[in-house]
Amino acid sequence: MAEKTMTATKEVGEAVAGIQRGVGGTLSGMDKARQIIEQSLGRADEAAKGLAAMLDQFAQSSDQVRAIATAAEEQSSATEEINRHIEEINGIASETVGAMREAARAVAELAEQAVVLKTLIDSLESQSAGARRLPV
Repeated sequence: MAEKTMTATKEVGEAVAGIQRGVGGTLSGMDKARQIIEQSLGRADEAAKGLAAMLDQFAQSSDQVRAIATAAEEQSSATEEINRHIEEINGIASETVGAMREAARAVAELAEQAVVLKTLIDSLESQSAGARRLPV
């Protein structure tokens, strides 16, 4: 009986030692897993920071693109307005050219009438001078 007890005690001791080794291995594996998880968390944190920085840059780029688009729209509107003003100026210039042509025709007619009037005045003066010479 004592021998059976010793054998059983030895078996129990071996079983406990096996369990302890298993627990030790499990603890060692868990420690390695914890280290890997911590490393992964560190890398994930770095990746999150990198993504946040990228999102900030994307937001800034998006703001710049919107500002450029707004400026382009404003420039397009200003260009259209300038074109309208140029068309108005061209219209006014055409009207002015037409008015100047009419004025030039009127001046030419006045010059012709002045020549006719001068001829009439000269003729009247000649007749008047001739009438003074005649004895009465």
